[in-house]
Amino acid sequence: EEEINSLYKVIDEANLTKMDLESQIESLKEELGFLSRSYEEDVKVLYKQLAGSELEQMGVAIGTGLDDILETIRIHWEKDVEKNRAEAGALLQAKQQAEMARMAQTQEEKLAAALRLELHNTSCQVQSLQAETESLRALKRGLENTLHDAKHWHDIELQNLGAVVSRLEAELREMRSEAEQQQQAREHLLAHKAQLQRDVASYHALLDREESG
Repeated sequence: EEEINSLYKVIDEANLTKMDLESQIESLKEELGFLSRSYEEDVKVLYKQLAGSELEQMGVAIGTGLDDILETIRIHWEKDVEKNRAEAGALLQAKQQAEMARMAQTQEEKLAAALRLELHNTSCQVQSLQAETESLRALKRGLENTLHDAKHWHDIELQNLGAVVSRLEAELREMRSEAEQQQQAREHLLAHKAQLQRDVASYHALLDREESG
């Protein structure tokens, strides 16, 4: 029984550890979702900064993919360069915009790299937690099997003890019956002895009267 209670305690501790790990996994998933949403918002803000008011007037849809954003900006720049090639001022402005785009692209690449690294680390943590959870599940299954075996042998032992108790009870009943029979025989002997004593007393009294006569 002490071993079974100990196994129950180990199973309870494993369940608590499992619940804690599942809570950590959910927290990491929420953090990953928050990083993803923050990334999309940063991309939209960067898109608006790069595109400027002219793309908004053209009715260009705002996308979240980095390739789509860069492709849209590239097409816009090419058209603007072709249109203003003859004008030095327009060419200078286009170069300035290209420099700004390059700097913004570098910042975006750094942000994307940082996000990819953080996502990779989070994925590794999730995989590690999943592996630990599977290990705990395997431990729990092993403990449950051990507990099942212990219960099985415990039931067998109880059955054997029950058979022994039944046999001892039967022997006790038999001994009680024999004791009752012996008690009855003893009482019968005592009654017979008392009768004999009365007969002997009567015989002595008769002898005494005969001697007196």
